Amino acid sequence: MLITTMSTPALQDLIKKSFLRGVGKDAGDIRRVFHKESGDPQSKYKMIKELDRERFAEVKLEGQASAQRGIAEGYEKKFTRKTISVARVVSGEEYIALQAHQLASWAKAVGEDVVDKIELDMRNFLGMGDASSYTDNGGFTVDTTVGDGKSLFNTAHTLKHSALSYSNILSGAPSLSESALEVAEDYFAYNVMDNYGARLKMKPNTIITSHSATMRNRVDRLIGSVAPESIEGNTNSNSGVKNTYRNKYQHLAVEFDVDADDKTDASKKYWWFLASLGGNPETSFQAYYVSWLSPTVAPPEIDQDRWTLKFVGRAMYAIGAVSGKGIILSKATS
Repeated sequence: MLITTMSTPALQDLIKKSFLRGVGKDAGDIRRVFHKESGDPQSKYKMIKELDRERFAEVKLEGQASAQRGIAEGYEKKFTRKTISVARVVSGEEYIALQAHQLASWAKAVGEDVVDKIELDMRNFLGMGDASSYTDNGGFTVDTTVGDGKSLFNTAHTLKHSALSYSNILSGAPSLSESALEVAEDYFAYNVMDNYGARLKMKPNTIITSHSATMRNRVDRLIGSVAPESIEGNTNSNSGVKNTYRNKYQHLAVEFDVDADDKTDASKKYWWFLASLGGNPETSFQAYYVSWLSPTVAPPEIDQDRWTLKFVGRAMYAIGAVSGKGIILSKATS
């Protein structure tokens, strides 16, 4: 129930009610998927481009010219600024009642509402990235394509200066296991290429899953066990064998398995990703959070005549990815 629809007697009876505080706040880990950039306040757009060089020198014959090699732009992505805002209005009587129950901060928590929306967009961008767009919680269309015009996760990504293509969706949608993880690792070894089709060195460093206990425990067994006695419920007859995945990856558990209203989408519970995050954008997943205005709470507006208080929060930003090269998805169902 909105504060503005609650009567003062109802607020005064809050001692008999229970409240959920800060649900889902650990979703902040999703920010680690994105490189952060600042937007020019004089423009509503920011263009981020790939830059590739033709590599490898060649033998130079005596008296002959050196091989000519160039530098060229790869794909680019245009990030368009959007503004989000939320307002909460309470009467003075309601605010006093909230203060009595130490809940007045709820009336002013519009800054958290703005942060929650940004992080919901980030989680939806990952969880709905197998389509070219989705409709957000406000009814607006959100673009989830990358520089080649394909959806973030696609089986037919193209390269700007080559006829080769690549997929960043694991064939067969394997459940997370040692063998499936090896297939994902081979993607980084053999299918990450520059726009000329030459292989790029890109090292995966992160496994991303939902908060499902099953998925978190699978990752723990994979990367945390010294010599597991059992694997996925089966006795490990080779429990003395070294676990080659021990401490090899960081694990991010984030709520990408939701719809645009942050309601659970059970069909994505077992999805998992292997990604190269952080560091140099050219050797990692090129997803970006571009900020023009960080989440901001305006000074309260007070109407003394009506004795109402209005709290407003806002931000200006864009989310997107230039390329899908640094991340691979398995759309597992178990």
